[in-house]
Amino acid sequence: MNSEERRAARRKRREERRAKAKAERVKPCTLEAVADLNSLCKASKQAAGGVMWKSSAQRYMKDYLRNAVKSRNDLLEGRDICRGFIRFDLWERGKLRHISAVHFPERVIQKSLSQNALVPAIVPTLITANSANIKGRGTDYALKLLKRHLADHWRRHRREGYILLGDFSDYFARIAHEPVKRQVAGALLDPRVVALEHRLIDAQGEVGLGLGSEPNQICAVAHPNRIDHYVTEMLRPEAYGRYMDDFYLIHESKEHLQVCLLLIGRKCAELGIELNPRKTRVVKLTRGFTWLKKRIFYTETGRIVVKPCRDSITRERRKLKKMARMVADGVMTPEQVERSYQSWRGGMKRLDAHRSVLAMDALYRSLFENLAREGGVLNAGQTWRRHGWEHAPTLATEGATHDGTGNRRGDQRLQTAA
Repeated sequence: MNSEERRAARRKRREERRAKAKAERVKPCTLEAVADLNSLCKASKQAAGGVMWKSSAQRYMKDYLRNAVKSRNDLLEGRDICRGFIRFDLWERGKLRHISAVHFPERVIQKSLSQNALVPAIVPTLITANSANIKGRGTDYALKLLKRHLADHWRRHRREGYILLGDFSDYFARIAHEPVKRQVAGALLDPRVVALEHRLIDAQGEVGLGLGSEPNQICAVAHPNRIDHYVTEMLRPEAYGRYMDDFYLIHESKEHLQVCLLLIGRKCAELGIELNPRKTRVVKLTRGFTWLKKRIFYTETGRIVVKPCRDSITRERRKLKKMARMVADGVMTPEQVERSYQSWRGGMKRLDAHRSVLAMDALYRSLFENLAREGGVLNAGQTWRRHGWEHAPTLATEGATHDGTGNRRGDQRLQTAA
């Protein structure tokens, strides 16, 4: 047996092992698993989480067992489950997004389909550098991965090197259906589940996948998977990562990254994906760069600094001023404002944003100081000492009691942490 025959034999054995592993992994992903009554009941409770204030969720959950039985029968008998979309626009982090939300009964079925078929079949095929919409991953995971890649690059080349920042143009609205259908058909073995997912894709129109549907999110995450494997296995940069439609490559050579960009563009064209020329560029690492709304750069000693971008600070300032007007008009309560602001501060504590948070706290106090004196809530600085920030404002409550409505009352005063 010569070398070519040995390589062919090894390749055949690898393909057989992969096919066997796929069969074992995908075997439970059947229509019966999706339509299982326990799975639908579990999916209904998860789908209702956080939206029980909606009348559609209340109507469904009032008799969720009977509704789950109806959904099971619809699935097993092959009835059309698509009930149209609730379309609206949403501003998220300064960007207008067009949402196509499904009705609650269909949302339950889609969640069961995702958990019992799409996720077990598709997610194991994704690379570890794919960070979006996967359990255990997210923006924090993506930023930690990028910092680790930058640290590895520093140990090899110090600050010398480049990063290729890429972005897919108008990603969700331009996803071609045929490549996604082929990917779903290749990942699943049960033709009934494949047909169900194909019907959900066709319901989106001729092109694009709408935001607001869990199967669409999974398909959108997995759609560029061929590009991910091509980059990591064929182009082999020093580091690679992707978060939905944003990706990066790190290498010491600018010319190498420019060649990679050309080859990635060709692969994107095969999948019907278009690169955004305005956001796709090669940047020198010493200049710093922006990724996932964060400003990232090296210091002279190699420390990696991650700061919020200026737009996110501006949006939070405008948001606080708007919420102050809403509190004055009685549309929001001080407690709701505080929860929103504490959520923002919780995200900032993971970044190098000490001065930005100090300035935002000063604005928060100036806007809501009168509310605090009148018995409102202003506890924005309670966690400062735990994080080593000594001069943050806190609000102490002395002799506070609760009235019949559950609101706290008592003498509240503004203090400064020692």
